[in-house]
Amino acid sequence: MIASQDGTKKVSLDTELRNAAAKLRKHVKHATDGPWVTSTVWSPRATSTSAVYSHAHPAGTVDSEVVASGKIRSGYGGIRNPWNAEYIALMQPAVGAALAKLLDVEADVVAARIAEDGTDDYAADFGTDYLLDIARHINGAEAAR
Repeated sequence: MIASQDGTKKVSLDTELRNAAAKLRKHVKHATDGPWVTSTVWSPRATSTSAVYSHAHPAGTVDSEVVASGKIRSGYGGIRNPWNAEYIALMQPAVGAALAKLLDVEADVVAARIAEDGTDDYAADFGTDYLLDIARHINGAEAAR
């Protein structure tokens, strides 16, 4: 923990990065394993327009289904954009695991910089520290300081 200007304690930058990595790993652990692919879906009531499936499980099984999205024929609810399924498939668990590793490496770098002078003033380059921004989005915190 590092004291802020108003005397309150805040989470250090390396902890923010490690928290995001841990959150990703938890979700990767429980997500359907990949690779994930998308498919156009037809349903009798036109409730789904696109879906994401895992090729790690036999086709047509419940285990192979990652998510389906679409719109209900009446026009209420649902995700209407098939690009959402494409995006979800790109962000499969292997991507999350690799990003978690990258966040941990950055946390080590930031921790070393904090140890250098005892503050987080120079631990991250706030103009270009994209991994800290990513960590804050994952953690649900504001990305900009």
